[in-house]
Amino acid sequence: MNRFKLKSTIQIISLGLWLILLLFVAQIKMGTCHQFCPFSVVCFGPMNLLGYAAYLPTIIIGLIITISVVFLGRKFCGYLCFLGTIQEYIHRLNKKKNKRRVPPNIHKFLNSLKYLYLLIVFIMAIMLIQYKYLNLCPIIAISFISSISVVGIISLIIIFLGSYFIDRFWCRYLCPYAALMNIFQLIGKVFKIKRHMIKRNMEVCIDCYLCVKKCPMNIDLTQYEVIDDPNCIHCLECIKICPKDKCLTC
Repeated sequence: MNRFKLKSTIQIISLGLWLILLLFVAQIKMGTCHQFCPFSVVCFGPMNLLGYAAYLPTIIIGLIITISVVFLGRKFCGYLCFLGTIQEYIHRLNKKKNKRRVPPNIHKFLNSLKYLYLLIVFIMAIMLIQYKYLNLCPIIAISFISSISVVGIISLIIIFLGSYFIDRFWCRYLCPYAALMNIFQLIGKVFKIKRHMIKRNMEVCIDCYLCVKKCPMNIDLTQYEVIDDPNCIHCLECIKICPKDKCLTC
């Protein structure tokens, strides 16, 4: 099995496990899938100090995943996050051949929104009013799909409709956990911790820009020799589409 098929297989297995988990939680009517979301490290971290022991295992796992980003990059997003996989499948339904990339200025602005989102959620968690964010959380909305609120419906419509036109719309611009992982990558960079990254052989590259057009995170790979953009999710789409052997490697 080559690494492209392995990546797809891991995504399908992860998605299947999440769907089983959703059905199990809905069946026993106890808790939510948010208890298994690594972003609980922010949402419920401060609350755990007040006795929310049920979230402690998730918080520990979330911390491990978050810290691993310093060494591995955002592989969690490209391989294990079921919401990312769902967005990927939704975008495949858009059969338009000449899909336009989001203009750089607009992309830069939208890309900053997830950091603002993270700051707001973090402040809410400290103030113990994160339930206001949970009304917008897509994981919560999916967990309570049978009794989903109007706000939850709007949230999912925006995410899924956005993903039809823009690949991994939520991952790119709104996911607060993505922002947190990017911050940890920056910390690792400050301390010069070696991170696994995709590399571009500039001598082999023919500047065909196919990798740029294919990148689901709107990264201009032609600007790098080592792709150290923190938004890279190691999806391997750039390597898969590259016409030159050993031009892009990881």
